[in-house]
Amino acid sequence: MIDISVHGCRIESLLGATVDSWVLLTIAGLETQYCRVVWACHEFVGVEFATPLAEAVLDRLLQDQSQLSETSIAELRSIATRAHRLSTQEDGERRTLAELSRKCAVDAVVEGLRLSEAKQRD
Repeated sequence: MIDISVHGCRIESLLGATVDSWVLLTIAGLETQYCRVVWACHEFVGVEFATPLAEAVLDRLLQDQSQLSETSIAELRSIATRAHRLSTQEDGERRTLAELSRKCAVDAVVEGLRLSEAKQRD
């Protein structure tokens, strides 16, 4: 999983997914989610949860991920870069993927800086 909201998430998947198909998605810390594939571009897939998550559940998930390792941050940057490159090669609605991947890359940089500052204080 690359990013998440109360309504769905973007995942990296090696399995071919088709738009409007339904899948079961397992996310650590959540019950298995029944989701509809809303877009697919190369190895990236956007899914919409059949039942949106409660804000409190999303907040808990995000707090659990707030201490990402430097390796995880580097992996997120790599994924975001690949997603952005792929999405800019496509037209139409896939431009949304470009914006999401740019945001993911920025968030990874910000988290990396935060970790660096925290290490310097310790």
